[in-house]
Amino acid sequence: MDKERQKELKEAYKLRHTTKGIAAWKSGDNLWIAKTDDANADYNGTSFQLKLGSWPNREMQQAYKENPDSFEWVILKELEYEDPTKDYSEDLEIMLLQCFDEYKDAKPMKPNQKR
Repeated sequence: MDKERQKELKEAYKLRHTTKGIAAWKSGDNLWIAKTDDANADYNGTSFQLKLGSWPNREMQQAYKENPDSFEWVILKELEYEDPTKDYSEDLEIMLLQCFDEYKDAKPMKPNQKR
């Protein structure tokens, strides 16, 4: 593949329209939530780590180990946006806080994430 084609593909990748919002893993009464810039990538990465037993949230990892079939991935809120190059981190942070208010028993999906 020539360099010009590689450059075109990289640019197209940067301009793709990903699902941004608040994602969650549900298992029984447990709900773990996190903001996401790319829901598909986050789903794949989290699933992979949970299956390997290396997800950093120990409580969530233990629940998965005990009953992996009970886990369900959902998008709680999706951010509507136009410009894929714009930084939407503040919007996602606000959505995350709203979800923690709405889902009182929800827990952070990632250990370094604040509630």
